[in-house]
Amino acid sequence: MRRPLVSLVPLLLGTVTACGPSQPPGPPPGAGVVAIVGAQLIDGTGSDPIAESVVLVRDGRIETVGPQSSTPVPDGAEVIDATSQTIMPGLVDTHAHYHGDLDRVRRQFRKQLYFGVTTARSIGADPPGKVDLMLKAHTGQVTAPRMYTAGLGFSYPDGFPPGSPVNRPHTEDEAQEMVEALAEQGVHFVKMWVNRMPTPGMKITPEMRTTVVEQAMTHDLVPVAHIIEEGDLVQLMDLGVRDFLHTVEDADISPDLIERLRDTGTVFSPTLTNIHAGWFWIDHPELLDDPELRAAFEPEALARWSDPAHREEAAASPTLDARKARLAGSMAFVKILNDAGVGVAVGTDSGAGNGSWNVPQGWGTHHELELYVEAGLTPMQAIVAATQTGAALLARGEPEFGTIAPGKLADLIVLNRDPLADIANTRDIDRVMQGGTWLDRTTLMTMP
Repeated sequence: MRRPLVSLVPLLLGTVTACGPSQPPGPPPGAGVVAIVGAQLIDGTGSDPIAESVVLVRDGRIETVGPQSSTPVPDGAEVIDATSQTIMPGLVDTHAHYHGDLDRVRRQFRKQLYFGVTTARSIGADPPGKVDLMLKAHTGQVTAPRMYTAGLGFSYPDGFPPGSPVNRPHTEDEAQEMVEALAEQGVHFVKMWVNRMPTPGMKITPEMRTTVVEQAMTHDLVPVAHIIEEGDLVQLMDLGVRDFLHTVEDADISPDLIERLRDTGTVFSPTLTNIHAGWFWIDHPELLDDPELRAAFEPEALARWSDPAHREEAAASPTLDARKARLAGSMAFVKILNDAGVGVAVGTDSGAGNGSWNVPQGWGTHHELELYVEAGLTPMQAIVAATQTGAALLARGEPEFGTIAPGKLADLIVLNRDPLADIANTRDIDRVMQGGTWLDRTTLMTMP
């Protein structure tokens, strides 16, 4: 008996569908992914390094991190062979200053990027025009580290720093207005210099400090203080300040105060490099011939330190022994804080000095790490100070940078040699990535 013709239609349609044109294949799963393979990974948290790692970067962020033996690289990924190299997070410098016109500031930004400083804080010397540039750098509109700014800081009318056009209120009402103006500019921090001039002089009063701190907090700005005396530290802690620049120099800090610093989450940025740079070039004039360092230096400072007569004059300074003793005391302070679990970040005070500029931008951040290790920290502890600790200090809430972990911004440095074997190896940079983009280091240092 014949089967009805209609019963064959589904079969015929199925045959046509199966034999029809196939869909074009989609992009491979690794399209747009950068895979850095084989390097030792130091993630910035202080955890044990991964000897042979895979780091996958997609759309500017870390997608996957793990051992090479168990972390697959997706098809289509751009593979970077980093065997025998080391990956670490981009560096965070919590204390920098930028001088000159805006074009010169941009050159200083690029010097920092060249040395792997992918985030930085300009702390107290930015008039409104520079604040605007810093805010653009913060959001990636400028070739620069991810910048944070305090605008112009606060000091006594005739106080430190001498000659700098910072906020110097005479009344508390005037101080309130100045903080409000900073808030309107969109700054992130409010800075105070709470120390005397090198010669006897006045410093910002406790009452004025109270006004500045309270007004800053009213506007959701973070107060920061440059201090060197224990009494000022305690008074400012009572007001809620938890972010301090430099070290206590006038007393041996007590165990009770150390405990309080730890329990309150207080963090110091000691700036050892700024002290050391006042004579470092006397002891190591041979470094002034290094092309990388010469490019990092400001031309005026390079010319000054390259002059043997200037180095001889600096070596004969009657304050040199006192400055060396100051560095030794500050290094001891850093070791005490670190051993007690008090936060220590990396800040260099680069760009400071009203024309001296003894600390080259970017280079100084690496030198600070060396001084931390000389003070007694391990290389890993110094790296954490320059990455995770600094990031937590600058960011509000959970930082998106400072460590290498899934979801974080892809700021990282690929080193040719192991910094855990010798912290000076952080300077042996093969390449730098910021926000998932490899930077052209040659262009960074040679652009006008």
